[in-house]
Formats: sequence, C-alpha cells, structure tokens
Amino acid sequence: MGWQEQLRAAVARATTTEEGGRFGTFSGVYRPVFLTILGALLYLREGWLVANAGLGGALLVIAAAYLITGTTAMSLSSIATNGRVKAGGAFAIIAAALGLEAGGAIGIPLYIAQTVSSVMYLYAFTEGWMYLFPNHRAGIVVTLAFLGVGGLVLRSAALAFKAQAVMLFVVIAAIASAFLGWSNGLPYQPAILGRFPDASLLECFALFFPAATGIMVGVGMSGSLDDPRRAVPRGTLGAWGTTLVIYAAAAVWYGTVASREELLANKLAMVDHALFGPLVLFGLLSSTLMAALSSLVAAPRLLAAMAELRVVPFADRLSVTTAAGEPRNAALATLGIAAIGLLAGSLDAIAPIITSFFIMTYLAVNVVVFVEQWLKLVSWRPTFEIRTWVPAVGAVACLLGLVLSSPAGGLPEVTFVGGIWLWLTRRRHVETPWETVQSGIAQDVAAWAVLRASQLKRSERSWKPDLMIPVSSADEVAVLAPLAEALTETRGSVRWIMLRQDGGLEERVRTSTRQLEAEDVLCSSHEMVEDAPGQGLRLAIHAMKGTLFAPNLVLFSARHQDPSLLLTSLDLAKQQELGAVLALDDARRPFGPTGTVTVWLSDRSPSWELGLHVTNLDLPVLIAWLLTRRQKGRIRLATVLRDEEQRPAATAFLEDLVELGRLANTTIHVLGGTIDERLRDAPPSDLHVLGMPEKVDLARLEQLREAAQAPCLFVRDSGHESALA
Repeated sequence: MGWQEQLRAAVARATTTEEGGRFGTFSGVYRPVFLTILGALLYLREGWLVANAGLGGALLVIAAAYLITGTTAMSLSSIATNGRVKAGGAFAIIAAALGLEAGGAIGIPLYIAQTVSSVMYLYAFTEGWMYLFPNHRAGIVVTLAFLGVGGLVLRSAALAFKAQAVMLFVVIAAIASAFLGWSNGLPYQPAILGRFPDASLLECFALFFPAATGIMVGVGMSGSLDDPRRAVPRGTLGAWGTTLVIYAAAAVWYGTVASREELLANKLAMVDHALFGPLVLFGLLSSTLMAALSSLVAAPRLLAAMAELRVVPFADRLSVTTAAGEPRNAALATLGIAAIGLLAGSLDAIAPIITSFFIMTYLAVNVVVFVEQWLKLVSWRPTFEIRTWVPAVGAVACLLGLVLSSPAGGLPEVTFVGGIWLWLTRRRHVETPWETVQSGIAQDVAAWAVLRASQLKRSERSWKPDLMIPVSSADEVAVLAPLAEALTETRGSVRWIMLRQDGGLEERVRTSTRQLEAEDVLCSSHEMVEDAPGQGLRLAIHAMKGTLFAPNLVLFSARHQDPSLLLTSLDLAKQQELGAVLALDDARRPFGPTGTVTVWLSDRSPSWELGLHVTNLDLPVLIAWLLTRRQKGRIRLATVLRDEEQRPAATAFLEDLVELGRLANTTIHVLGGTIDERLRDAPPSDLHVLGMPEKVDLARLEQLREAAQAPCLFVRDSGHESALA
C-alpha cells in the first residue's frame, strides 16, 4: 500500500466509522470542539477585549479562562479513560460517581447552557452578516439562520458533521488570512494594561469566557463515538491546546495591527486588517454557524440521556430515538428552547449567562475527579492519569471564576442547581440504578472515624447504647427487639449474636434487622455457635472490641436463656467492663411502648453524694430516659429507705439528680418499708428499672417482677456512663 492509500486510510479511521454512524477522534471530538471554541468571540470580541483591558489584561483573561477549561479537560480525559463513557457526557460522568440527583442537578444547567450558547453563536453570525448587508433586518437574519441550522440538526448528526468537515478548512483559511495581514502597515505598540472604558476586568472575563468553552461538545457525543475512551482525551486536549495558541496569538495580533480606539469602535477589525478580508468574514459566518450546529447536536443527546434515566419531565417522549439513533424529540425540544433564547436580543446579553452555567458544570467535573482520586478506590484506574492537584486547582479556579464573574457572587446559580437537586430528590424520587462513590466516601469517613475513635478514650458525654444481644431462639428475638428499637431510637447500634444454628432464628433476626435499619439504626447480625457456655459471647466481644461503635451494653433475656449460661455471660460482661441489662418480661405484658418508667434506686445511707459516677444509678436513669423519650412519657425516681431520718438527704439527692441530669417530666418518691412492699403498692407503670445485685439470684429477680406485676429491667453499670454528663 502506497503512502497516499495509507494516509487516506488513516484519515478515514480518524474521522468516522460509517457502519452504525459512529464517529472517530477527529470528526467526533477534535473538529466539533475546535470549531465550537473558535467561534464568535475570536472575530467579534477579542479585539474589543484587547482594547478595553490591554494586551496584558487580555492575556490574563484568556489564561484564566483556559486554566478553568484546561484543568476540566484533563479531568474529563482522566475519567473518560477509567471506564466506558455512557451517552450524556458530563451528566453521565457526574451521575455515575455521585448519583442521578447530582448528575441531573448539573446536567440540566449544562443542557440549558449548551442550548443557549447556540443562540449566542447565531447572534454572532448575524453581526457578521449585518457587516456585509447593513440594510437587512437583524431579526429576520437570525431567524433564518436558526431555521437553517435547526433543519440540519433534525436531518441527522452525520450530515451536520459532514458540513463541519467543509467548514473546518474555511475557518483555518480565515485565521491564516488574518495572521498574514500582520505584514500590512507598521505595527502599533499595545498597552500592557488597558483603561477599562467599557467594562471591568471581571466583566471582561464574564463576557469572554464562553470563547473557551466547547470542551464538553466532544464528551457530549460519547454515545455516538467509535472509541470514547481514546477519542475524548485525544480530541478534547488536542483542540484545547490548539485553540489556546490561536487565541493568545490573536490577542497579540489585535494589539499590534490596530489602535485602541479602532478596536473599541470596530468589532470586526479582523476583517479590515486581514490579508484577504472577505475570507475572514466567510470564516466568521462559517464558524459561528458550525458552533451553533455543534451545540444543537450535542444538547439533544444530553437531554435524551437524562430522559432515558427519568431525570427530566416528559421522559417517555424525550428518550425516543429514530431508527438511525437520532434523538428527534429531544432535538425538537432543544430547538424550542433555543427559539425562546432568541428573545434575549444580543450576543452580549447571552454570554454572561452561559459563563455561570458552564463554570458550575466544570466545577462538578473537577470535584468528581478529585473525590475519585482522594478515595483511592481500586476501581479508579484511568489510563490517562493526572496528579491530584489538577482537579483541585480546577475546582478552586471554578469557584473563584463563579464568585467573581457572577453579579450576585454565584448565589443564583448555586440556588438554581440546589433547587434542581431538591426537586429530583423530593418530587421525582429518582433512584440511581448503579453503585456510586457515595458509599466509598462514607466508608472512607467511617475508616477515619474508627482510627480517630481508637486513639481517643470514649468519654461519658459521647456515650450512646451500642447493644450486643445474644439470642438462642426466635421467641427471644421477638421479646428483645422492641426493647432494642426503643433504646436506640435517638442514636446507637445493635448487633445480634446468634448462639445456635436455627433457620427460624436467622429469619427472625433478619426481619428485626430490617425493621431497625428502617429506623436508621446501625444493625448487624453474627453467628457465634457455642461449644462451651459463654464461648460465643466471649468471641463476639473480643472480635468487636476495636470496631467502630464497639458494644458497650449487653442485653439479655432472663426468661429465654439457660440460667448457667446467663450467669456466665453476666460475669463475662463485667470482666470486659460492659454494661448489662437483664430483661424479665411479663407473659401478660410484654415489652412495648413505654409511657411511664419507674426507676428504683438503692438506699445510699448515710452518704448521699451525687457525682459523675454513681454505682447502679447512671445506666438505670439513662435507660429510663431513652425508653420514655419517643412517647414523651414520665419517669418516676423512687428509693426505699431503711432509716426514716435519711428522708431529707434522700429527697435532696433525688432533686439534685433531676435538676443536674436534665430529666424533664420526672417525679421523685422517697418511701419506707421494703422493696417488695413498695413494688406491690406502686402506681401502675409500663416498666420498672432496678439495679442488678452483685450476686445475681434469678429466683429473687422473678419475685421482684411478680411484686411489680409489670416487665422489669435489672441493670448493672459499666462505670463508663454518667447521668450527669
């Protein structure tokens, strides 16, 4: 094969794959990005920028704009090589990482920006046309241009891209003709910093920034590319670098071929100072039409991709494509929105709006890539690797650009994006049908928290009930599940420890786990089959000691556990400095909603001192508060005295406990007699909480429960709780 045939074959591969209407790197990415960037503002506003801001100011504006788009282009290129880029471009990238809510919140403004930018290019075309035919009516010209471009878009994207192939040569010839005009006449000495007679530096940036946009056009065609993982990075970065050189050279050209006064007055100075002016004018008309065409080809594909995932209204209609894969309905909707945008009336009115929306999109892309890099997940393996500082710099630059260029500091744009996110979350209830990095973020934060928690001593103020519940039967789970849910209603966690293999037990634990998780309680189950009494619980305690939310409270059922195993487990909990709760339910009154809880505190004569830690007081009081919180119930604090002379001291002790413990809706009762008598005489209560004796006698505990005629909890502190903290 001769070199001519090899060249033709290479060009064919680079341009398009005819089968299936797929596009290659050159035709699908580089060319549309190049033509979109080198659109209206190169011919119509860069000369004004140089005159207004000076050559140094103009280069500063160009550098700032290209810093934002360059870092974003690199971030896009990196994420595009980390997996298959789906249809929808930036929307697909953001949605894949952060979910459909975030993808839609950014994708909808991006779609609006792409659609409205086509209007900007059409107005630029009109300015060039009016230069040739000043007697024509601008409204008619822009309308006819819109109808022509719209018809081409509706016909097919392939036809639109074939038209671009012709126009590319025209644009290159026009730029060459302009630069060759450098030889005409003596050069001017450009001012380094202008006087800003028409606009401030920030206003110049807001007006000129759309000139650097267009990098999303290529990734917006990702669903129609032959090999998006290769095409997007090569085409996008190639076009970005080429156009940066052209814009920088054009700034120098403008500053040296014409005076400041001429550039301010004549927006088409490039035509007058080119080697062959009509060719530049033809290039202006061609490039603006092609830029509008590129935007109107990419925007419907973005809309159709969002519609396919139910992110936008009328999704069923907008997601429909023709037999050739063209999103015809989405294209019609896009043209309708663009027609409304024509009412803006001028290029200068459109440009600042586009700036804000594009910067928001670029910010999101850089944040996504930075998060992916920061998480260091195994799934993040892009073939185009960039340093972490690239998306970080891009994100910071986007924030500064948004705050400084927006009239209200970016607040309207952020509010708009936030409103879309809330709408997608609350009203449309979109659900992301794939895994996102949100779980990775949560896991990374959790891992940091575990490390941090392991380095700090757990304080009384941070106490919450992290329950470990050993169970041997489904009936035992049924008894303890309502109690576990009530104890962890505010915050806490539950770990079920299954001490035997039983299908019914496993099913009941799964059901309870789902119920607790529905209440936003961290819940898990573990099977620890015992070969010897207490072995399963011992293994569970040691295995979970260093975990996040390590258990600090063991909940037992006195009625469903083997007595010897129960006593062994209570001793083990004490050795490991865990709080213990022994639940003794009443067959006629199981554990359930708790409106009134009576806490029986032991006689502390003769020393009634209230401190940060008081044995068999802190945990009973905290449990009573937890159990009554949901129902806004009542707590009764009661103590039975052996010596009536201690009544004043006991009363003062309980009053201080109520005040310092912030126990709302709590009454105190100082009684005489015996605990059995007072339990029998006590007003009706949904639950009684008592301290656990040093030596546990299960028969004695049952006697107390019978006297109370209600479910009872026997509680032993670990020494790490405090009712006063």
